[in-house]
Order: sequence, then C-alpha cells, then structure tokens
Amino acid sequence: MEENESKLAEKLKAILSRNAFACHIGMELLEANEGYARTRMRLKKEYENIYGGMHGGCAFSLADTTAGVAVVTFGEIVTTLNAAVNYMKPITDTKYLYCDARVRRHGGRVSVVGVELTNDQGELLMDGSFTYFHLRRS
Repeated sequence: MEENESKLAEKLKAILSRNAFACHIGMELLEANEGYARTRMRLKKEYENIYGGMHGGCAFSLADTTAGVAVVTFGEIVTTLNAAVNYMKPITDTKYLYCDARVRRHGGRVSVVGVELTNDQGELLMDGSFTYFHLRRS
C-alpha cells in the first residue's frame, strides 16, 4: 500500500473507531483508497434472524457504513439521503460478510455509491445503491 493510502486507511479506521454502532457489529476496514472502501464483519449468533441467517438490517448497516466511508475518502462529511438494496441469497455458511463500496458519482453536494456484499467464497449475496448528501468538508 502506498504511503498516502496507508495514511488514509489509518484516518478512516480512527473515524470508524468513534462509530459506536460500527464497533458494536465488529466492522473492520480492510482497504480504502479514493472512492473505494472494503470492510467485513464476522457473523455472530446475535445477528441472526429467525431462519438462522444474518438479519437483513445488519447487512444493510454494513453496506450503508461502508458506502459512507467510500465517500469520506474524498474528504466529505456525509449523511445518507436514499438507499436501495437487493437481497439475493441468505447470508449463511460463511465466517465473514464482506462489503465493497465504489463511488459512482462524486458531485458537489451529492455522491452515489454502489455496494456489493459477498461471503467467504466470493458469492454475491446483496447489492445496492446509496446516495449521500455532503454536509461539509472534513
């Protein structure tokens, strides 16, 4: 990893460490560079729905937070305006849930981010699109 990417990753890890909910779900930042973030969280019994898979709200939270981190790489402080996700397969039989978020449009006041959530085998379990409003520069 380049020095600038390493500094960015450390800055983002510090931001995530102040996010009580991200810490609660055990979200880990694996990679970040301008317009991109990759995270993961471990599946735990307390995150399961009544069918034994991860609750969709928990997966959504990982996606929303990761997408927000991808926008933060541009130096923005953001809030979610809109989101749409597609749950394609149950989130079961995996140690971790991974999320890749890529900024598709970074405008003056609004950014749009695409996300993909995969299991340990790389199978696509969920995808989506998140729109963020830029509150201010960090």
